[in-house]
Amino acid sequence: MFGKLFLVLLIALGIGMAVPSTRARMEAAAAPLMNTVKGKLVPSRLEAMADQLEVRLRRGEGLPGNWALWLDRDFSGAPEDPWGNVYYLQGGRGSFTVGSKGPDGQENTADDIKVTRPIPR
Repeated sequence: MFGKLFLVLLIALGIGMAVPSTRARMEAAAAPLMNTVKGKLVPSRLEAMADQLEVRLRRGEGLPGNWALWLDRDFSGAPEDPWGNVYYLQGGRGSFTVGSKGPDGQENTADDIKVTRPIPR
């Protein structure tokens, strides 16, 4: 019984995704859930990024002068967050912050996901 119900739901979903107006409504309805799921992936990526930057700082190299190049060449993960935005770096006097612009794609807004670390001495 469950198998037949699942098959019917799968077919209905396929038909719904084929109709552009229905697909747009389905995507809009799923967006909050998808943003939550995507948001759960980002903190561990930012922690890994901050760890790699700390190693660089401990070697006395300083923060990267060309962030895009560092992300592309030296970072072990993807240079973009799950929403397609490039991660950002903000350096301060005694700390640095790596972050994701979040679902809205705008830096320094409430949905940003950030990790701040002190600069090692």
